[in-house]
Amino acid sequence: MKLRFRDNSLRLRVNQREVTSLAAGNALEGTVRFPNDSRFIYTLEPNAKIEPEASFDGGRIRITAPLREVKAWAHGESLGLYFDLPADDATTLRVAIEKDLECVDTAAEERDPDAFPRSGTKC
Repeated sequence: MKLRFRDNSLRLRVNQREVTSLAAGNALEGTVRFPNDSRFIYTLEPNAKIEPEASFDGGRIRITAPLREVKAWAHGESLGLYFDLPADDATTLRVAIEKDLECVDTAAEERDPDAFPRSGTKC
């Protein structure tokens, strides 16, 4: 799973194996380890709730998405799930969960063999 930030938005990209796991109800987790044993953890979890949620606490970002929507997305043609969540009185957190497409314009060792096929376009 890849995590990307831009202003008040975050994007999670997941490959075919990870999408299958999410659709089965399993959570995904990524960790970035820093010197002095510090860690930044990010999780994506399907759940039975109707609404998505996002939280940040103790160095962990936690995104939850409705399992029903995850299953439909996993088995459909749509590239992603997109949510706008209230962050405070005047701000919205934009969350994108997207299928990670294969990169055809990069070194072979950097390619993810489980990425979704891309037809003719470059990274």
